[in-house]
Amino acid sequence: MDALGCWRLKEWPVVARLAGEVGPLVRGALVSSGVWESLPGHTRAAVHWCAADAREIGRTWPVDVDAEAYGPGITALCMDAAHFAALYDPRGAGRWPEADPDRAEHALLAVDTARQWGDLPASWRAAVLRDLYHPERPTLTETLAAATTYAEKGEPPPPPDYIHLRTVDAPELAHRIRRLPHDWRPEAFRRIATGTDPLTVETEARRAIRTGV
Repeated sequence: MDALGCWRLKEWPVVARLAGEVGPLVRGALVSSGVWESLPGHTRAAVHWCAADAREIGRTWPVDVDAEAYGPGITALCMDAAHFAALYDPRGAGRWPEADPDRAEHALLAVDTARQWGDLPASWRAAVLRDLYHPERPTLTETLAAATTYAEKGEPPPPPDYIHLRTVDAPELAHRIRRLPHDWRPEAFRRIATGTDPLTVETEARRAIRTGV
């Protein structure tokens, strides 16, 4: 993992090649060790997504890119790969300090978030995503809680503001996220909850699914 930090030194070809190998390597270790089959579906989907992220970064190494722009992606990849490596090697979890100690809790919360969002009427599912594009973006938890309260009372969502109409087609985006495979939705909502744009998350989910790693 330490080698991945050298992106700050602009050694991008080395970093990109290492990144490209990390995700598939972790997934392969989980499969070969027999741990893979014991993982819940949403965790296996998250591992696939991590491997797809790694391969996407790996493909950039022959290209003239702004390495600094990949900093957040490299950091996220390190944290995810360390988290999954700890699943493979629980007794040696201390060897993976890059892992987010709250990652497992956030994943479980995302399972509940995906379920709660999916139980909303279609109009409210769209409204939740639309609100995340507000200039003063509320958190996903806040938006979902409010939507659930009003939906249970039978109230319709407020009409979209002009800025929303210009920014995102929320009903279409909600439809596309709803069509993601069931096990992939929690990881999508975990990423949305971190502040990632929902449309970007949905696009990346489709890419990861197509990768078939």
